[in-house]
Formats: sequence, structure tokens, C-alpha cells
Amino acid sequence: MRFLVLGPLGVVDGNTDLTPTAPKVREVLALLLLRHNRLVPTSTIIDELWPENPPASAMQTLQTYIYKIRKSLTRGGYGNDLLITKPQGYIITFPPENLDLHLFEQLTTKGSRALEAGDPGAAAAALTEALALWRGPALADIRRGELLSANVTALEESRLRALELRIDADLQLGRHRDVIRELKELVTAHRLHEGFHTRLMLALYRSGRRSEALEVYHALRRLLVDELGVEPSLEARRLQRSLLSCDPALDFVPRPSPPAPSPSPQAPLPMTPAQLPPDVAVGVDSAVRDRALRHLTGTTKACTAARIVTISGMPGAGKTALAVHIAHRVRSFFPHGQFFVALNGATPHPADPADVLHGFLRAAHIPDEQIPPTLDERSKLFRTWTASRAVLVVLDEADAIPHIQALLPSSARCAAILTARSGLHGLPGAETIDLDLPSVDAGVTLLKKIVGRELTDAELQDAKIIIRLCGRLPLAIRIAGARLAATRGWTFRKLAQRLARPEGRLDELRFGDLDVRARFDVSYQRLNERERSALRLLSLLDGAEFTVHSVARMLGTDADQIDPVLARLVENHFLQAVVQPLSGEIRYTFHELIRLYAREQLEAELRNVGA
Repeated sequence: MRFLVLGPLGVVDGNTDLTPTAPKVREVLALLLLRHNRLVPTSTIIDELWPENPPASAMQTLQTYIYKIRKSLTRGGYGNDLLITKPQGYIITFPPENLDLHLFEQLTTKGSRALEAGDPGAAAAALTEALALWRGPALADIRRGELLSANVTALEESRLRALELRIDADLQLGRHRDVIRELKELVTAHRLHEGFHTRLMLALYRSGRRSEALEVYHALRRLLVDELGVEPSLEARRLQRSLLSCDPALDFVPRPSPPAPSPSPQAPLPMTPAQLPPDVAVGVDSAVRDRALRHLTGTTKACTAARIVTISGMPGAGKTALAVHIAHRVRSFFPHGQFFVALNGATPHPADPADVLHGFLRAAHIPDEQIPPTLDERSKLFRTWTASRAVLVVLDEADAIPHIQALLPSSARCAAILTARSGLHGLPGAETIDLDLPSVDAGVTLLKKIVGRELTDAELQDAKIIIRLCGRLPLAIRIAGARLAATRGWTFRKLAQRLARPEGRLDELRFGDLDVRARFDVSYQRLNERERSALRLLSLLDGAEFTVHSVARMLGTDADQIDPVLARLVENHFLQAVVQPLSGEIRYTFHELIRLYAREQLEAELRNVGA
């Protein structure tokens, strides 16, 4: 049984959630857990529950709450020996390692000692693992009185201290650029925390950005003087003077690594799997991204199994880019490894799940001779390996992949992100994201990340025209940006003029291995011939909305026969369906680039028939 306080309150036995649901029962349990294996006086609990005017029935009500806690624990097969009644109060007893707070404290102490001993690598590993235990603010879903509030404040201070130590370890390892974005987020969230400001100053300075480092100091000083009427600390002032003088003491000096035995030639190096592709700019609503982040990091609720996010959308909508971007944002929560695999489920040659698991297990340093031959046995071994670890798995293009659940990790500390062109169903507890296309303004923001803010702002109206001609499709916008950035002398207006020709637009939306037409081809091949034929003929309806009945008349068939065809085209994102609010009628329409693609297929078919 595991007890969780570093985030939403949780009591988990294997895959069974035993957490009480009543608010005051949860409050009592939280108080007992924070003082596990120690007596909590009855008077203390009553003061916490009813700080001003406890009811006359307070003692009897508290006994009811204790009974409900025992009842919850009994569902997991644990008896009254777990929660003991004493004359003066109550004690909840269990091995300390069953509480996430105890593990956090142990790992933090281990990391702190390693840092003091001059081993920043070991310190960073221990502190990263400690911080990964946090699933959100401590006891985030508990009503807190004075005592619990004080405890939560102390826990948050411990978390911030562990975060400081981990950043110190990263700085000692020369990871200056890696921590800058994180530190910028921290100084925004903790505006008066001088420790984060000074570490950001040092990271910027060591990354060759001295002017930005000095600006961080000036912003901190203005904030402290304006809000508190005080100057920055002596440490911050000394650091500022050292920055001004380019003090050599600030330069990074690599520490000699502690000696380690050389591995045998047959033994793999004990590297943590880190398979994520490089992060890229995404053109997605931040609210969508943040919803996925909250689910993956466990700030929404306690979970008893791996957290799952599924991302679906039309070809080129940015599913993979979003999955990779989110994975990079949360990777610090999964210190034992991040796995990535392209399953190619939408292609004629999808990956074999057994082969995928073989790759995962090898990356986990399990020798080939210990990897079993069958999918089921490999899945069990992977679940066993992940049961005690915090691992992230990203499964890209998971359309129509059989046995997809065999590829998922098992622990509640793990997570998975899956992308597919059509929705993925049958994954319990998954957070589902069906990607909408970005707004024109969001598309312009994506373009700025590729081409540059100044160039885009200088031709903003033409930039917006490009976004509209790209149909707000992120892949098309990315290609347009790449062509502008790579082609000397091209202006936004010139590209907009080239894209304005419908007959050549898909030819323009190709750069390197990025190709809108090729993405559409993959989904087109998944359709049967009847569905392809319908799609080709529907492209003749230039920009118009249509219903199942109008399509049936056009194709000379019954509505009942064409309805499943339209449903398949919607499922594969070749058509968009909108339900009319008053009549309930479903109207269909094309994305403009899909319509151009379908028209190309129609013309090619007519040429073949003519030949």
C-alpha cells in the first residue's frame, strides 16, 4: 500500500484506489499521514477540523471519520492494526517507505550529501528522482486548517530547496543552457525568491548572455525596492558586481569525474533511455497543452495506473510536434527514462509491437538472452521493469496498432502520450485531445518562431494571408516558414502570390522531407476504393457545405448507403462534420488543402481512364 501526499491525497494498493472521498475524512487522514507512526492527539484533530466552535458532537463525529478511514483501508485487506486508537488520540502505522514524502526526504538528503561530496552527477540524479515524486501542490485537494496549512507551506519550502539543489548540481555539471527556461519560469512563479534569480543570472552569464543576466538583477532590485522597500541580498549584490567585472571565478570549470570501473566489453553503458526527438515550435492553444501537462504530471487527481494522453487530428495538424513538445516539458517528472517510437500505424507497414518492446527492453539494459520471444511475455517484463520506476512512453502514429496496451508502462508514476489520425478508444482514464487548427494569430506566432519576429511583423498582413492560404494547417505553416527562412530574397508577399494559385499550392507546400501532399497520401491509402471514389467526386463541390442527402443525389445512391462512407471520411479527417444546433442536421465540408488534394486525385483518375 502506498500513501501519497505530494500532490492530491492518495491511498493506493496496487491498481486499487482506496482514497476516501468525504472532505473531512480526507482532512483527518492527511493529518495522520503527515505524522505517521506518531500519536496525533484528539484535541489536535478537533482544533484542525473546527478551529473556532467545535460542535458538541465533535468527539462522536471524529470517531465516525476514523471508522470511515478504517473502512477504506479494510477494502485493501488491511485491518485495524494500521490505524490504532489510543486513549489520547490515534496513530497510523506503516513502513515509512510506503509514504511518498519519506522517499522524497530520503532522496533529497542523498542528493544534498552527494553535492557536498563533490559528485554533482549523483546529486542531480537523486534530486531529479525526488522531485519526480511530486504530482502537484502538496495535498492540493484537501481543505486545510491552520495546522495542515503550516505543514503544506513547509513541504513547499522543502520542494523549492530540493529544486535549488538540483539546479546547483546542473550548473556544476555545465548544463547552463538547459536550466535557463526552467529558471525563467521559476522567477516568474516566485517573484521574490532571490535564489532562483541569482541562479538564472549565473546560467545566463555562463551561456554568454551577460546583458540579460544583469537585467535579471535590475528587475529583481526594482521589484524588491518597489514592493518591500529593501535592497537585494548581499549574495545577489556580490554576484552583480562579479558579472560587471567578468570575474573569472564565475566561469564554469569542469569537475573531474569520480573514478569508476570500466564496463566489460559486453555490458551496455548504464545510460537512462532518453529517446525524445528535438523539441520544436508548436502552433497549439496553450490551454490544450496545459490540460495535457496537468494530466501527465498528476495535478488533476491521484491515479492508480499510468497516466495517458491521446492526441488525434487531421494529417499535418501537429500531433507529433505537440506530443514531443509536451514530452520535453514533463520529462523531469520521469527520471528513469523517456521512450519514443514511430509506430507508423497509418502506413502499409506498421511496426510490430513485439519488436517495439524488444527495443524498449534493450534500451532498459536488459540483455538479449533475458528478453522472452513472445509479445505477451515481453509486455509482462516491460510492465515489471516500469512498476518501480517513473517512465514516459511516446507512441507516435498509433492508428490501428493491435495490442497497443502491451506497450504501456504499469506504474502510477509513469505516463504515455499517443498520437493517431483517428481517435484512440479503449484506453481507460486517457485524456483525449482532438486537435483543432490554430487561429490565424496563433499561426502567425508559429511563423515568427521559424522566420523571426522582426521579419514577420514587417510584412504582417502578407503573413496572415499565408496562414489563410495554408488553411491554418501547422505543417503547411511550418513548410512556408522554412521556405522563407531558407530562400534568399523571398518576401512574404512573393510566397503569398505563389500560394494563391490553387493548382500549384500543394507543390509549394513541400520543403525537404516535409510535404503536405505526402501526409495526405498516407491517409488516402487507408481508404477503400468506394471511399476514395466518393472523396474524389466530392471535391467538385467547391467550398460548399453539403449533407448526406445532397451527396446521395450527386452520387446516385441512397443516403443510408453513403452515410457510413461519410463517417469514415470524417474519422480519417478528410471531411469536417458540423451538427446544426437547431435542426440537428449534420453538414459536411472540406479543409481547403484536402479539397485541392482530392481534386488532384480526381484529375489523375480521369487521366488514367482516358489513357
